[in-house]
Amino acid sequence: MSAAISYPSNQIRGPDPTISLKQALVQFEGILTDDQKQQYQASTTSPDAASVIAFVAQIDSNKSNMTRRCVAPRLHTFLQATQQFSAIVDTFVSSNPQIAAMVWGGIKTAILTASNIASYFDKVSSMIMSIGRSCPTYQQFGHLYPGCVGLKRSLCDYYAVIIHLCIKIIEITKRTPVTQMLSSILNPFEAEFKHFLDQLDEAVRDIQLQLSFASKKANADAKGLLERESRGNSAFRRHTLRFHKESRNEYAKAQQSRIDSVKRQAAELKSSIRDSLSSIDYDKPWKQASQQRVPSTAEWLQKEPLFLHWRDRWDTDILWCSGTMGVGKTVLMSNVVAQLHASREPSDIISYYFCSADYAASLSARNIVGSIARQLLNAQIEVAENDLLRRLYEDSRDLSTAETIAFLLTHLKDDKKYYVILDGLDECDGSEIQQLAQGIAKLCSTRVRAFKLLCAGRPGLERQLFRKIQPKYKISVTERKVESDMDQYIATTLGRCLDEEQLKLGDPKLIMKISNALHDGSNGMFLWTRLLIEELCAQGSDNDILEVLNHLPRGLSEIFDRKLHRVRKETTAKDAIATLQFCGVVKRSLTVLEYQEALSLSPEQTSLDSQKFPNDMNKVMANCCGLIFVDEEDSTVHYVHHSVKQHLFKINHWLSDEFDMRKLDRHLGLLCMTYLDFTTFRRQVSKVAEGSNTPITPLQLGITPIYRSRSDTSRMAMKLLCHRKHLQHLSARELERKSRKLFEDLEPSRLDMDLQNREFQFLDYARSCWIHHVTDLDPELDTQMWKFFCRCVDGDIILAHRPWESTDQTDDEKNDISRVVRWLLTHGHFTLFLYHAKHQSDILTENAKLEILKNSRVQDRGRFTKLIVQQSSNSIETIHYGLLNASREGDITSVEALLRVGTNVNTLVDNRTALQGAAEGGHLEVVERLLIAKAEVNTLIGGNDQTALQAAAGGGHLAVVERLLSANAQVNTPDTEEGRTALQAASAGGHLAVVERLLTAKAKVNSITSMEGRTAIQAAAGGGHLEVVERLLLANAKVNTPINREGRTALQAAAAGGYLEVIERLLEAGANVDAAASGLTGRTALQAAAEGGHVEVIERLLEEKADVNAAASIDGYTALQAAAIEGHIEVVERLLEEKADVNIAVSGQLKEMGTLLQIVVTRGNLDVADRLRQAGAL
Repeated sequence: MSAAISYPSNQIRGPDPTISLKQALVQFEGILTDDQKQQYQASTTSPDAASVIAFVAQIDSNKSNMTRRCVAPRLHTFLQATQQFSAIVDTFVSSNPQIAAMVWGGIKTAILTASNIASYFDKVSSMIMSIGRSCPTYQQFGHLYPGCVGLKRSLCDYYAVIIHLCIKIIEITKRTPVTQMLSSILNPFEAEFKHFLDQLDEAVRDIQLQLSFASKKANADAKGLLERESRGNSAFRRHTLRFHKESRNEYAKAQQSRIDSVKRQAAELKSSIRDSLSSIDYDKPWKQASQQRVPSTAEWLQKEPLFLHWRDRWDTDILWCSGTMGVGKTVLMSNVVAQLHASREPSDIISYYFCSADYAASLSARNIVGSIARQLLNAQIEVAENDLLRRLYEDSRDLSTAETIAFLLTHLKDDKKYYVILDGLDECDGSEIQQLAQGIAKLCSTRVRAFKLLCAGRPGLERQLFRKIQPKYKISVTERKVESDMDQYIATTLGRCLDEEQLKLGDPKLIMKISNALHDGSNGMFLWTRLLIEELCAQGSDNDILEVLNHLPRGLSEIFDRKLHRVRKETTAKDAIATLQFCGVVKRSLTVLEYQEALSLSPEQTSLDSQKFPNDMNKVMANCCGLIFVDEEDSTVHYVHHSVKQHLFKINHWLSDEFDMRKLDRHLGLLCMTYLDFTTFRRQVSKVAEGSNTPITPLQLGITPIYRSRSDTSRMAMKLLCHRKHLQHLSARELERKSRKLFEDLEPSRLDMDLQNREFQFLDYARSCWIHHVTDLDPELDTQMWKFFCRCVDGDIILAHRPWESTDQTDDEKNDISRVVRWLLTHGHFTLFLYHAKHQSDILTENAKLEILKNSRVQDRGRFTKLIVQQSSNSIETIHYGLLNASREGDITSVEALLRVGTNVNTLVDNRTALQGAAEGGHLEVVERLLIAKAEVNTLIGGNDQTALQAAAGGGHLAVVERLLSANAQVNTPDTEEGRTALQAASAGGHLAVVERLLTAKAKVNSITSMEGRTAIQAAAGGGHLEVVERLLLANAKVNTPINREGRTALQAAAAGGYLEVIERLLEAGANVDAAASGLTGRTALQAAAEGGHVEVIERLLEEKADVNAAASIDGYTALQAAAIEGHIEVVERLLEEKADVNIAVSGQLKEMGTLLQIVVTRGNLDVADRLRQAGAL
């Protein structure tokens, strides 16, 4: 039996802060068997950050046949905190230099020992997960650690308790089965470990006190240093007789203070560098994905030859893993991350990022790139010192996405192999994906020896993500490849549902029908299977189960609708629907307890009313019918899959009116502000001394705890019921007093105490997120919200966090741009801009206004422009930018106002005129007004810009085209070297009416304007616009016009798009089927069709005797090569029938990969490879 640990007060303990931990480790080694000692000695290595995932992956791998769930996510948080402690404990002056390895080895040994008993290990892993929630982290203590012996001692005392707990874990495993059975009855698991858990709670409280003390000591030391240095100057020495006597002692103290201060500053700089790169928690989505994995599944990918090639080669490679929605890509990637850590070499550095659809910040390109940079450079940041550390700090501040990529590239090393795993990029906006595509191209074009990128997503993402650089390896997640995993998933999940009595059957043989139906209906979709199993568990009889099996939902939308109908019928339907609504608009995931408060709120509320709380939140969560899940570690609520949010908010269904994202977002913002204005808070805040600079925190509110667990509440209610005769006539105050006496003997559980210490659950969210829910208010329509908003910004609602106040000063402030303007620009916050325009317009300096007008990333910039135009004393430059923006947006009111002040309507702004901006947007009224103001209609500018007529024609704005022509716009003005004529622009867009009007105005039908330009018919053919092609042919368009260096003939353009009808018409008009491929990347018509996999077009071109072996362009491919590389097996078959040469040397970017056969094998197109071999490919 392990001895209870006790430790004396800090005042009487020795100088070594690790003494309790050393004693615990000695006791730990003393209780080990010989085999366990060998295991312990093998485990005593100093861990690094990657050791955590490697170890938990080992646990899951070793125990895959013993358990129905993966335990890695349960252990990860605690082990991560332990690794962070291990990384610094060996820096103690008096410690054993191997103490970190011994702590890590002891914990590993205890966990491995417990994992041999499945039922016991499930409880142990759950306990470790619970401990991890409150375990001290480096983020809390790292920067305060140097120079604080008390904090060091408290941390060591905490881990001494952990080691004693490990002793207990191992002792229990030594009991015989009979003893274990008796113990579980007489002394349950919770009771066995209660003493240790209580000691951990006490140790955590002591650490919190030491953190507070260390913070004050650090401030005092810094102040003392300044005072000593002041006292040490020559003037002071001349007037201080005792200086020499005291100087030695003071010097020693000052020197130690300086050393500690330097260490603290270094720790703070390192944290700042990491947070500057990204503060996103990249571990949580990985843990949630890992929780969903069934043991022994998601392992097939790591046996694929292509994956092994990608993983092992010392080269820069991209592996693209594609699959449709719900086939398990995310779980697959989570296991790749685990296994890469488990098999990593010393030179391997592994990073990963799983996008979370319910956390908007995780979907920005900047945060994705920043998180990857943080992980890849973490080791370098940790060892950086002095000038290098300060340089890293300066270089990492306020970086854009592109700048973060550049920062990362400058610090990558040739002797390292970098792995980057990305999942879920499909959920990002198109603009974010575009930024990521550019970043990926730069990263994979670097000279770093080995940069390995693995991306998983739906098939449509490939074209967006890999425009500039192509993946070398491609693997598809198909139904065939996941068939074995699906069988295992179905069997394991059904088994777990039966064990936990979620699935109840009258006839046990029915389980076979269920299993077979799931297998046959899943089509490789794990999400569909998971949701259907939940649906089966909800049925009340075997007949109901058979009814579901006989009418299986045909897809995700149908099963989502079924579940929504169930939700509406449940007893807690109102709260369940509200949970589903809020889950889609929250800015971070809420916990169950936060939802409990949020669901009780209403806009007119003045205080928190616990009587409105849902009594059974477990029931509310369950009544969401499987559309959400609760994270078992932190109790946060999430949609079961991002497709649930898409269905609820973007697809028409019978509850669509209740899922208006804009309304729900604003409603939650109103609830947040209402909450912050509760009278309870206002009364407490008024007690704070006037003029105090101390920020108000929830702990200062001093509010009576209102939380108890439902089990505790039931016990209390039962006790009152037993005394009802004596209590029924008492007043409310007397009843309260008597109740307290009755409850004195009810010892609250650990959970109850925790809940009582956490008051006002929703406060943290309301304080930090209110501002993000009210970005688009109209003071006239949203009167109540606008008043709340103004009070929050003014500081009248003091608990409302104003994030711009806590940002660091930047160079922008030196340029007369305030922090609030910078913040609202970054976040596109129109309501905040409106507030300052109305109430604090002095912050809208000329530089600030110009920054807003020039910032193309601001959404709906027209509204910002309108407000700026309304300001007085705008500079000439501001007026010019305002006119351009107002013209682009079609804001005639602002245009009129700006013209009245006498602005020059033809001034170039960003190489454009106001008329061009208005014409491009199709704003006829603005065009009319600008022409009246003498706007020059034929202004032509360099670069990529267009005349007003070309801009209007490209947008298909016929009325604007008519007006510009009537103002004598030149219809055949040649565009710039990279642009188009008006007719070409209209033809490319398929705007037939505009084409007709331009031809009437004598537009030249066969003009070629630029190096990469196209004639009108080439442009129309490339877009598949048959009617425009017909009209241009009637106007004598030349179907075989010679092409420019990077252009295409009309037939080649149509073939690339697969537009068969256009091709038929062009061939009828005499198009040359074998026109040569042009320039670097051109294609013949057959090559273009083959690359796109357009089988019908291929057949038609072959009928016209197209040359199957026509030469490729410099960076192009023959028709067979193009089809084979893209994996179009049917096209390959057809071309081989026409005697396509399989052994023509490959040119272009892939020539270094070898022959066509070698390239196809490398890219994973094995069916194509087999066919090429049959045809004699070498």
